[in-house]
Amino acid sequence: MKFFTAHTTTASKIVTLLYALYRLIVIVMLGSSLYRQQWSHVALLVLTLILFTLPYIIETYLHINIPSLLELIVISFIFSSTILGELSDFYGYIPIWDTALHTLNGFLAAGVGFSLIYLLNENTTILKLTPLFIAVTTFCFSMTVGVAWEFVEFSADRWLNMDMQKDRIVRRVNSVDLGSRDNTVVQLQDIQRTVIDSKTADGKKITTVINNGYLDVGVVDTMKDLFVNFIGALFFSIFGYLYIEHEHKRFHFIRNFIPTRRKF
Repeated sequence: MKFFTAHTTTASKIVTLLYALYRLIVIVMLGSSLYRQQWSHVALLVLTLILFTLPYIIETYLHINIPSLLELIVISFIFSSTILGELSDFYGYIPIWDTALHTLNGFLAAGVGFSLIYLLNENTTILKLTPLFIAVTTFCFSMTVGVAWEFVEFSADRWLNMDMQKDRIVRRVNSVDLGSRDNTVVQLQDIQRTVIDSKTADGKKITTVINNGYLDVGVVDTMKDLFVNFIGALFFSIFGYLYIEHEHKRFHFIRNFIPTRRKF
């Protein structure tokens, strides 16, 4: 991790400063959340600190050098998604924030997948993978990461009482459960009003009225996230394929996403 090592390049200095700034902010917020007993926030902040250590673990124990630009993007992505997005409600203030981050996630995860396969392919003489195979595997790796993150969001909502899979108001529902139980689809269109009767923890009854639609509890958000992840993964996979196909003579920006093995 660049935070623990001395580097002279401008990019490395920026990474060092950002690590220090991001960690300071997370630690201050962690102390505040512990004091207020906001345990869901504590869990997310601890997860953020753990994610911040991944580049250090990779570089130290796997003996792999991570490009400074890639590390800069990764730590900024982690901070933007957990601290700004989830805890500071940038997802609510800036509607495009979630979409942009999931698109970037697809692109970055594809970069990681591409790097792993590329390094394996370049350092073995037993088997040589074709550019198309590497591109397809890169895409599949990114989509798998995207699906795994949706599992994290669902688990956080289910067990930590969070709302990472944001609710959406939808105005149309197709359902066989509202039909005559013969697998006939009933279409409810232009929903005007939904009334939800529920109880609080102490047994008090409350009524929630939702105007102009029905409350979707995460399906639309999940599918939107996976779709934009698909777009990011597809773009990187195409560029990665062209980079290898043209024998590294074009699309040089790909080099900024390819870690290298340390030489001893």
